[in-house]
Amino acid sequence: MATLATNVHVTDDKGVTHVFGPADEVPTWAQALITNPKAWAEAPSVERLTEPAPPAKPAAKRAAPRRKAGGSGTVQ
Repeated sequence: MATLATNVHVTDDKGVTHVFGPADEVPTWAQALITNPKAWAEAPSVERLTEPAPPAKPAAKRAAPRRKAGGSGTVQ
């Protein structure tokens, strides 16, 4: 079983931060996100970390560029 050597902070896919320490059982999703080898006392096995990745969020839509005030330049 994978065990941590130190405390780590991990942010899940909903933006919630979780803190795990040496005495905690680290869920598989968090094990995949902890990439610093110095954080592990015993690193997780590679087979456990091969879960399918969550779907990526779509790119944010951009607003249309603003038009300058003043119209066409003719006076009516």
